[in-house]
Amino acid sequence: MQDKSFTYQAAEQGFTLLELLIVSLLIAISLAMSMPSLRTSIVGDQLATGSRKVISLINSSRSKAIRDHQAQLIFFDSSEQKLWYRQADGTDEDTDETAVKHRSVTLPTGIRIDAIKQANGGIEQDPMKDGLWVSKQGYMDKTIIRLTDNKNKSISLLISPFLLNIKATDGSVNFD
Repeated sequence: MQDKSFTYQAAEQGFTLLELLIVSLLIAISLAMSMPSLRTSIVGDQLATGSRKVISLINSSRSKAIRDHQAQLIFFDSSEQKLWYRQADGTDEDTDETAVKHRSVTLPTGIRIDAIKQANGGIEQDPMKDGLWVSKQGYMDKTIIRLTDNKNKSISLLISPFLLNIKATDGSVNFD
């Protein structure tokens, strides 16, 4: 003879197919409704992507300057919307194609660098043409880089001279 309490208990431990289908349907509906906003916030924000690329390149150049104990220069090509860095004395030992590729970034389509201002820069020095100096200790002049998209929305990157973190702010900022 079978124990009826045992079979009843085993049936109550799992989920029914109907319960699983209803939960799956609710998850699918909520995902379908949230996808457009999720896509625009993650993929569609080219301005944030461009600022992350610039921050990454600057941090990489500072790290290389500290590691190799060699000053670096960061350059910007406005026609190709490309940034790169190299040793300040022009004698880069890494001529390997992959190493050169890691020292440059191309801004996303529709993003441009509007201005690069340095707090200590004089009229005779233009950071857009002459580049940004990174000392062999990783120090830089206090600098603001403003990136703008096609809708005239902008992000300003404030580079501190001695701190390795870079502050990103919506809109345009000036030196304090």
